Amino acid sequence: MKSNKLLKILLFAAVVLILFAVIGKKAGWFGGVTGIKVSIENPQLRTITEIVTASGKIQPETEVKISPDVSGEIVELHIKEGD
Repeated sequence: MKSNKLLKILLFAAVVLILFAVIGKKAGWFGGVTGIKVSIENPQLRTITEIVTASGKIQPETEVKISPDVSGEIVELHIKEGD
């Protein structure tokens, strides 16, 4: 009777371990990870040219409105474009 109960417990434990091993293998828990093949190249000195093409509207970062302290006509501005 005792040996029959012990045999059932050992059989159950063996089934659980085998089930765990099968599930673990399929899930990738063990069995070694295979590497991914990559290609490598020796480093070389090169010039990188970056070109960006975009469409849209260009707006200034800051905008200044020029107005006189008194009303009148502005005849000349002593500033050049781009200053």
